[in-house]
Amino acid sequence: MPREHHLVLMPLDDRSWRLCDRSVPHHDPRRVVAYVELAPSGGYEVTWVSVGFGSARYSSLEGLLHAAVKLISSRRSSGALKPQPIPHRPPAHA
Repeated sequence: MPREHHLVLMPLDDRSWRLCDRSVPHHDPRRVVAYVELAPSGGYEVTWVSVGFGSARYSSLEGLLHAAVKLISSRRSSGALKPQPIPHRPPAHA
């Protein structure tokens, strides 16, 4: 895992964790990358919070961490996004 990412799994209980990036300031909500749960059938179910959208399933923690690093890297490389303009629509005629 690249050194610029300081990912840590913080336990919430015996089967769930919060995946945090310690390179992000403590007060910044982007510090929480995802919520992770151990699936009853094995593997890990992840709900992405500050990177990506939705949820995913991984068979190993290693795969999960590699995916997190990739998502964090893509977020940082894209920088701030400029809003897309909404095309003007003429008023409807009655």
